[in-house]
Amino acid sequence: MTSWRAVWCRSRTSPPGNRSKPRWTVLPRGLRHRCDRADTARMTDAAGFRESPRYAVVGASHQTADAAFRDRLFVDDEGRAGMLAKLRDSDIRQAVILSTCDRVEFHLALSDPEQGVRMVEDVVAECTGRRRNAVEEQLFRRYDQDAVRHIFRVACALESQVVGESQVLGQVKHAFAQSRDVEMIGADLDTLYQATFSLAKQVRTETRIGEGAVTVASAAVQIARDLHGDPAKIRLLVIGLGDTGALLLEQFRLAGVQECVLTGPSRRTERAAGRAQCHFTPFDSLPDALAEADAVITASGSGRFLVDRALAAGALRQRRGLPIILFDCGSPEDVDPAVDDLDGAFRYTLADLERMAREGKFGRHEQANDAARMVDERVVSFQKSLAAQEGVPGLVALRQHFEDVRRHVIEHHANADAEEATRLLINHLLHSPSKVLRDVAAQGGVADLRDTITVNRVVARLFNLRLEDSAGGQFDGESNGEGRKDDGSVE
Repeated sequence: MTSWRAVWCRSRTSPPGNRSKPRWTVLPRGLRHRCDRADTARMTDAAGFRESPRYAVVGASHQTADAAFRDRLFVDDEGRAGMLAKLRDSDIRQAVILSTCDRVEFHLALSDPEQGVRMVEDVVAECTGRRRNAVEEQLFRRYDQDAVRHIFRVACALESQVVGESQVLGQVKHAFAQSRDVEMIGADLDTLYQATFSLAKQVRTETRIGEGAVTVASAAVQIARDLHGDPAKIRLLVIGLGDTGALLLEQFRLAGVQECVLTGPSRRTERAAGRAQCHFTPFDSLPDALAEADAVITASGSGRFLVDRALAAGALRQRRGLPIILFDCGSPEDVDPAVDDLDGAFRYTLADLERMAREGKFGRHEQANDAARMVDERVVSFQKSLAAQEGVPGLVALRQHFEDVRRHVIEHHANADAEEATRLLINHLLHSPSKVLRDVAAQGGVADLRDTITVNRVVARLFNLRLEDSAGGQFDGESNGEGRKDDGSVE
């Protein structure tokens, strides 16, 4: 398959036609990327070569930001399109916004990721109505290789509250598709995400990490079944919109639970209840909803107890001796540990469920370690593939330049014999680089001197030459660019 860069170079050098209109460039896997002249200028340097892609991730997750901030930052599909438009207006041309209940992240590909992150922070401050310094405190940032590793880990569910859960991969794919639909996916993000999807599939296929997530949810269902019997008769209350709560809800549904009520402090709860096909009750009605529930899943992580001892005690009085189970999936916890003192209330944290899953089936941490090792290996191979691709345009251009010079010599010196033709060819090929090197050396500055040394070392390595510097040291094409003294020691 033709690489994106080769297609892009042909597009850049082809006749522009109507210069006022953007040009479409065909990309791998049918992806179309709109590239106008302004974009082209941003993507290339003065010599006409494309800049190396750099990646960045900035966002807020259940590990770094409170639930109130994540709730204000959360965007649905309609809001995501609007926020992508804001990023485009800020001169960010490649971006994906991953927005779930547990995390809101911006995945970027651009030449200056630090500047891009600052632009995202401005957009986040505007959207959340918070001061810039308050926003910075809630966000995490990853750059380059760390950004690639983070995106890989998120898609493989290694950053989820329940390691191995399957929902996040679908959410990542959906976010990518939305960015593609509004033309915010270029070759760099496409390459990264195709590698991400391939890795996630490999992790699911070659490890049992996904079974662990199901086992955690199944442990909760089994506890409820042991206490209340037939799941079809269990009345389930879900408080909060966290992804872990949705995971447990899905497993309860598969077990046969039919009656489910959703509530919570978030303004998005009623709409989420419709999507999840749950009944909605206002958060102000929590005491009554709690009294009617046999099993409760909390997944808010708001930083305060949504169910305290007094609220649970009141619900138990109304239940007249019927027990209630509370699965606390909040981070931090949503249920006051003092509830454990009440007769008839059984509280289980996410750590409790994970421990029961490990004891009941297999070591899920071992599976996670295998997946993490696969992520690290893929990060290395991905970086190597990028480095290899970056060398291709230079080689193509160099070969074309040599060919142009060869034709020029033949056309203007048709009667020259082999010796004369080859001498002319060498002179023409070395004329420009010789002039540039002399000009750089004549500048005399420290930076220019470093440039000269670097060029000499690159030339030595490219053509396997042995050169001598002004200090009498030598470096050659087999020394990886390091200066080598006559006695074999490295400078």
